[in-house]
Order: sequence, then structure tokens, then C-alpha cells
Amino acid sequence: MTPQKHSKLFSPSKSYYWCLAKCYLSTAFNDGNNEENSEVAEFGSECHELGSIQIANALGITDYEGNTKSVEEAIKGFKHYDEAMQEIANSYTNFVVSTYEYEKAKSKEKPLVLIEQQLDLGFDESSVGTLDLGIISDRNGGTLTIVDLKTGHLAISSFDKELNQPNPQLAIYSLMTYKCFKDVYPIKNIRLVIYQPVINKTNEYEMSVDELLAFEKDVLEPAVKAIKSGDKTARENSKCKYCPGLAYCKKKLDSARKLVDLDKKIETLTEEEITQILPKCDDYIAYFEKVKEHCLKRAMNGHKYPGFKLVHSRVTRKIIDENKVAKALEELGYSPYQTPKLLSITELT
Repeated sequence: MTPQKHSKLFSPSKSYYWCLAKCYLSTAFNDGNNEENSEVAEFGSECHELGSIQIANALGITDYEGNTKSVEEAIKGFKHYDEAMQEIANSYTNFVVSTYEYEKAKSKEKPLVLIEQQLDLGFDESSVGTLDLGIISDRNGGTLTIVDLKTGHLAISSFDKELNQPNPQLAIYSLMTYKCFKDVYPIKNIRLVIYQPVINKTNEYEMSVDELLAFEKDVLEPAVKAIKSGDKTARENSKCKYCPGLAYCKKKLDSARKLVDLDKKIETLTEEEITQILPKCDDYIAYFEKVKEHCLKRAMNGHKYPGFKLVHSRVTRKIIDENKVAKALEELGYSPYQTPKLLSITELT
């Protein structure tokens, strides 16, 4: 197990944009400078670490680099450890161990297991990625299984039906793992697995090595070549709203302008024109909300936007646990309850 590192330009986690959707401008926002370390991201990283330690313990895997912590040591350093995190880690551990046992029984030998393995992607000097988990079975031509743990609520697919391609992040990890071990393990099949215990969803896609190499030749290599040549083409896609550079994207603004045709002198829209706008409303609402969110964060850090100022918003306070508050007040000699009120209309009915 190695410390997690990620590519600054060719980020595997953002590969949908630059590899499949061919939005090369998105790589300008892959260095992390345009994203804040969110509580959700920190929670996910801690889930991965806890799960990796438990898997190593369950399979008796020793880290000879000395990076392994005990579960107790890891938890002490966590900011977000709770029962939910432990459930995620336990579910992930059980899934990986059962997968390992299945491959072991099928090939009648112990599979090779890679946990939090750093991979050199070879695109440029900083292009590295961290594989969550890999299992290679059968030295006589077995299967490479790539497992990616997702701790969010957004469903992720191991195969993109819209673009008819495998999940690019997992495909890149499987390609680099295959190249690293192909001389020792003559791998024939690739199994890409997205494991999402939070939403109780697991999906997988199986492909041959020939299909994986075709993905490298036809999809991955052209994208890398275009980006390294300086191509900054922006292309809209179905996942624009998740792009870290969305607030800066002029392509999205131009598209929104065309949608409502601001230059057209009209008094009202026809029902047909409204029908054309309707399917795209959510996408562009998300874009404009992202712009507002971006500006608010910049303003909180001192940036001035002419015509705007920061003000305190009205906050409605609410007691979360009324019983605990009542008990605390009663212990201090106060009566926390008012005289009985008239029942609501629903109760009276």
C-alpha cells in the first residue's frame, strides 16, 4: 500500500472529460487549485484507508515498505470516523475477500492482490494514479479484476452506454496494471467493478485484453496526444455540472446564450420554443448555481465584485432534540412548555 498521489494534468478520476468526452480544456482544472478539500472528499479518503487496512489484515498481506497502520491507529487520526464509515469499510472488505476467495477457488492458487497501488501512467512526468484494488488470478491466463470503491450517492457505471466505452478511470488503471504484470501473468480477461455500498449498488463490465488495447489505441492515445499538443478545445457533455472548471467555462455560457437566443427580438416564447428549452433547464440551472457558488467563495476570501457585497443571510434556528432541551431546562428549574395550544386543522379534522 502506498500513499495516494494523482496526476496534475491527466487525472484518472477526471478522465471522463478529457478522455471520453474530449473536453481538453477540463485538464486546466485538474491540479486541485480550483477545488476545495470538502468534508465529503475527506470522508471518502478515510473510508478507503480504513477499508484497505482491513482487507490487508483479512488476507494476511504484509506491506514491506512499512506504511501499514493498525485499524486503531488509523481511526485515531480520522476526522470523520463514525458508524457509517465503519459499515462502508466492512462491506468493502467483505466484498473484496469474497472476490478473492472466488478467484482462488477457480484457479486453485492464491491470486495476486494489489491494495492502494500507485501506478505510473506514463503520459507525462507527473501522471500517476492510485488503484483502489486489483486482483490477478491464474498464471495460465486468468482475469485481472479492478475494484473501485465509491462512497458517494451518485451512481457510477463501469461502462458508458452513451459513448459505448468502458469507464475510463478503471480502463486506465487496468491498462497500466496489465502492462506492469503481463510478463508474469498472461492476463486474458479484464473485469471492471464499481462498488458503491452507500447506495447498495455494484456493477461490472468484462472485456478482453484486445478490447482494452483497442481502447488505448483509439480513445486514450489520441486524447493524450491532443492535450500534450496544447489543444484546449472545450466540449459540452452530460457530466459538465460536475466539472471543477464549470464556473470558468465560456463554452457553457455561449451554449446558454444560444439556448434562449438573446439576440432575437421577441415579445413572448411559443409553446414549441419552451418545449425546446425545457430538457436543458436543469443543466443550465446547475451551471448558473455553480457560478454563484464560485463567486461567493471568492468573495468570502476577499475578492470584490462591483455592485455586490456580502451580507448575513437570515437563519431560522431550530431545536433538534426537544426532549433533551426540555430535560436540561427542567433540571435548572425552568418550565420549558407553554400553555396548551389549539390543535391544528388536520388534528381537529
